[in-house]
Amino acid sequence: MRPNVLWLMSDQHNAGCTGYAGHPDVKTPNLDSIAGSGVNFINGFCNNPICAPSRICFATGTYMHTSRMFGNDCQEYGKDARTIAMLFRQYGYQNALIGKSHMVRKWDEAGFERIRYTDLCDALYNDPMTTHYFRYLCDHRLGDLYEEGTPRAEMDYTNDGSKPAKLPYEHSIEHFTGNESLAFLQERDTRRPFFLKMSFQRPHAPIAPAGEYFNLYDPDRLCLPASMADWYENGFAGKPDFMRQLLEKQIPYPFCVKDEKRLRRVLASYYALITCIDMEIGRVIDYLKKTGQYENTIILYTADHGDFAGEHGLFHKNFGIYESIHRIPFLLKYPGSPAGKKIEGLAEAVDYFPTLCALCEIPVPEQAEGSSLLPLISGTGSGKNAVFCEWEWPTAGGKCSAVRTRDYRLVFYGKGKGGELYDRSKDPGEMCNLWNNPEYTARKLELLEMLFSFSLEYSVRTGIKTDENNNYQYRMSPSRQLHKMKKYWSDLEKAYTQERK
Repeated sequence: MRPNVLWLMSDQHNAGCTGYAGHPDVKTPNLDSIAGSGVNFINGFCNNPICAPSRICFATGTYMHTSRMFGNDCQEYGKDARTIAMLFRQYGYQNALIGKSHMVRKWDEAGFERIRYTDLCDALYNDPMTTHYFRYLCDHRLGDLYEEGTPRAEMDYTNDGSKPAKLPYEHSIEHFTGNESLAFLQERDTRRPFFLKMSFQRPHAPIAPAGEYFNLYDPDRLCLPASMADWYENGFAGKPDFMRQLLEKQIPYPFCVKDEKRLRRVLASYYALITCIDMEIGRVIDYLKKTGQYENTIILYTADHGDFAGEHGLFHKNFGIYESIHRIPFLLKYPGSPAGKKIEGLAEAVDYFPTLCALCEIPVPEQAEGSSLLPLISGTGSGKNAVFCEWEWPTAGGKCSAVRTRDYRLVFYGKGKGGELYDRSKDPGEMCNLWNNPEYTARKLELLEMLFSFSLEYSVRTGIKTDENNNYQYRMSPSRQLHKMKKYWSDLEKAYTQERK
């Protein structure tokens, strides 16, 4: 029988915020155990720095300029794609998606036999109950305590981590994800291998751990990253003007208030969420070991993108394409894998699809643009010369892209917004922008040629305009009212119930 696949995924997890990565504070014993029994790609990268487009790269094995789906609201698009879940289901796997998908609903329905959504971004516009976790909360008369989405009145703490969640841990989104994952494993058809995508919504905002874990980390005892001086002390000196001007306006996202006490508090809450996710992963791994399935299970852990997590003095994302956001955790344990091996070669999200296919002896479809990472693990391959990130960021003039080589990062912004260039061999914190340094002109041109050759000609299928159109078209729908328009369930429940009678 082919090996099982346990795809563990979180949202917005800074790659350095784990125990196995050497973080001085964050406790992740179960992820550490996976790293100790498998392979740690210390230079793994996403191909887009926001949720849905990045997830599309994972699912299809294609770059952004191929899918052209740059929008975060893509539920009704992309009907012609073939995802890794669809392929594995075709080859006899019993597939389940537990947690956040944030992709194309038709893809999920074609790829997974069991689905348990946790985020309202996955709900049908006219029915928030199609998000299973929200239905669970309503069944327990807790619908108003659902915290995902745009913060409602008196919920600013969900962005700055200053207060715990109002839900106890037993009703938290992490615990629900763990419970539903275990339920699938307990009820599945044991005659078939399983493909379980256990996808956590956090540590993406809301940065609100349950009260039981709110004080897990003492803010005053945390070690802060050295690069926080980039904003706190240097004021983003040398960075593109438009970025510095935005931070000076004290924009709410990313969190850029020069207040060390508040930064420490949000980091403490962020770390607590990571540890809670690790705890739920541990429950699933313990079950696999107890039932004798662990040794024949491929375990992949990753995130759709990173978070500043205090680096550059910021928190959250949606601001440039720095290492903090571009680099992601990437662990891979499989039957016969080397134990505790660290790989320095470059890897990216589009490589996961062909790698899992190779491990499960499933033919890689022609659409896949990534490469299997098995040669890099075995030492028969040297890996890639560069990895890429593509994003539609209107603030930066539209499409912006980044190329990351072993020693350099270059980010190009459109419409005269400039760019960024970092020599990571000398400046791993990416604080000294060399874009206008004449000594690096030749290097800049070389990297620009590499970047333009990769993604010069492509158009956008979904992006800011389609997101705005959907926001307007579905602005009065219950799911959108809850998720984006700051409404509470108690505001909508009566009308919703009457409509369905």
